[in-house]
Amino acid sequence: MKTVESALQSVTVPSDVLAAMDEIGEPFSAGYFGAEDEPIVIRIAEGLRRYALAVPLWKYHGEPLYPCDGPVLWNRIPQVMAFHYVRLDGPHLNILQDKRAAATTEAQREALDVLEQFWADYPGAGGWTHSIPNYRRILAEGLASYAERVEEHLTRTISDGDEERRDFYRAMQIVLETAEILRARFVATITQTELDDAQAEAKRRRLLAALARVPFAPASSFYEAVVAENFIFYFDDSDNLGRFDQDLWPYYEADLQAQQITHEEAVTLVAQLWDNMDACTAWNVAIGGTNPEGQPGSTEFTRVCIEAAQGKRRPNLALRLREDTPEEVWDAALDCIATGNGLPALYCEENYLRAIREADLEAPAPDIYDFAFGGCTELMIHGCSNVGSLDGDINLPQVLTQTISTHLAGFESFEEFFPAYLQDLESEIAQHTQFISEQQRLKSLYHPQPIRSLLMDDCLDEGVEYAAGGARYNWSVINVMGLANAIDSLAAIREVIFEKAEITAQELLEALEANFEGHEVLRHRLQRCPRYGNGDPRADELAHRLSEFVFTELLKRRPWRGGRFVGSCLMFTTYARFGQRVPATPDGRLDGEPIADSAGAYQGRDVRGPTALLSSAARLDQIHAPGTLVVNIRVSQEHFQSPAGREKLKALIRGYFDLGGMQLQVLVVDQELLRDALEHPERHEDLIIRVGGYSEYWKNLTPELRRTVLERTEH
Repeated sequence: MKTVESALQSVTVPSDVLAAMDEIGEPFSAGYFGAEDEPIVIRIAEGLRRYALAVPLWKYHGEPLYPCDGPVLWNRIPQVMAFHYVRLDGPHLNILQDKRAAATTEAQREALDVLEQFWADYPGAGGWTHSIPNYRRILAEGLASYAERVEEHLTRTISDGDEERRDFYRAMQIVLETAEILRARFVATITQTELDDAQAEAKRRRLLAALARVPFAPASSFYEAVVAENFIFYFDDSDNLGRFDQDLWPYYEADLQAQQITHEEAVTLVAQLWDNMDACTAWNVAIGGTNPEGQPGSTEFTRVCIEAAQGKRRPNLALRLREDTPEEVWDAALDCIATGNGLPALYCEENYLRAIREADLEAPAPDIYDFAFGGCTELMIHGCSNVGSLDGDINLPQVLTQTISTHLAGFESFEEFFPAYLQDLESEIAQHTQFISEQQRLKSLYHPQPIRSLLMDDCLDEGVEYAAGGARYNWSVINVMGLANAIDSLAAIREVIFEKAEITAQELLEALEANFEGHEVLRHRLQRCPRYGNGDPRADELAHRLSEFVFTELLKRRPWRGGRFVGSCLMFTTYARFGQRVPATPDGRLDGEPIADSAGAYQGRDVRGPTALLSSAARLDQIHAPGTLVVNIRVSQEHFQSPAGREKLKALIRGYFDLGGMQLQVLVVDQELLRDALEHPERHEDLIIRVGGYSEYWKNLTPELRRTVLERTEH
């Protein structure tokens, strides 16, 4: 019996149909199907090469960096079949339908038939895959050295008769050719642009001089390093920059000492890079913390990165704070947060290092110091990770409603009921992690990532493709959702049914099934039960017990690709959508309403001040969930307006970290402004809101999400 891969390799597409794929705007498909009888990794590489030759490039207007707009490799051409850093992307049925309507020849229609049939047979694979190329190595060595390594490995595999690795290195050669095609096309675009402004013309010439060298030659200056970083960012399909300040600091320091750049000029240039990330809706940059040598990593350039982010939506700037982080960095962070964009998010260095060790993620020094984040804030090691982020979701209140329906009436005490819930969670975790492992296996067979195989250590040296486990670290981050709803619901069940016997299990079931219609008095009673987020030991004890079970249960299991399953709570903008799946819950939440937006209290339920909120969050078993547990807190602007207020805010954050807290993100926005933005969104096009794991424009939030932001407690 043929495998899917061998069956796909046996498909022969006539030359006129291949030509028709180009005619109808399917260059990736033309390259993919044109590589007849080749393995999938080479087919994808050929698709990328063909796409790079055809993709329309953004206009150049005299900016210091290019590209300087949205992504280049993804969604630039409407295609039925495309490439993305997650997987092969398709089928886009609306595009297929439009192209069928526009087809004018039989070959074009046949090309669309080929694509439709391809996707009918092709195995999909779920789970997201953010990642971080080894920018530091590329800046230091240049892609030309990568080409030399590929050539050496290819020669050896041919000599050894290792066909699988031979094909892998052939694919890497095609990827390098694709990078050169893009660089040549970028240079041509910039060269052909005529500029009247003298300053813009000077920028153009400087950019051309840099692109004549990088990223194929090592960067020789700070500017060349930023140009190379920008190129690789776009070539990697616009994802994350990782430990940007550590990678760029040596170049900045050298140019600063040589008086080739000023602090202000660096802020301007980095701000352009941040704008590029925003235009791409790109993701994370980790700064500060500990440098690769194990020493304090916050520098003047860390402040450059923070200052460049003032008032911006992206990137998700993640500031790693050590006990010895300089006050200048703290102050720069508070200045940026005060602009209302929620940047940077704050991370406790010492607690993360301990958590990585506790989770047995097998990251020894010096790699452990290079922890960074992908996407919202999913933990990975810079330059050498394939971390499923996010690979899947465990919806705690959804499982709880099933346990209530099946088991609640059969127990005499809460201590009998609670283990039944944990048993249901264990079953959910087992099924979910098995499914994720199968998805990882399918990715290795049918969704290889040749660009990341080139840019990520140790794929090249091992000769193992990225999706097949070639990267050094391969754990999987799982989103644990609705923590606050589950905790509050359990506290209500314990008090009202078992401790005080005010209602029976059956009466609660009837109220939940009726979505509390006709049971309003009971709903109000449930809402007066202990609430997580207020320093209440009754609720916080449940928070610890529940989170400890879930996070350690995940860590017991190993994904197909290796590593561990690592817990997180990263709701970004999905907490409303995932709430639609959850019936009414015993915390008084109605059917379909949003669940908690983070690992903190449910929106508006933290009523005893920020210290109580954070003391509750610290009771979660955070040390076993380094994936990251996002905690949102709204703070009034007045705390940023005086030295005393700022010192109190620093003390609050440090106190939370001393209790074991690992991450905190602060939103500063006036309640009256939010009310006006809710009624008149057209007046607030540039308003930025920190949601679950990143900052987003108010205009991009659904009405339901906007209301939940307004409901958050302002401290």
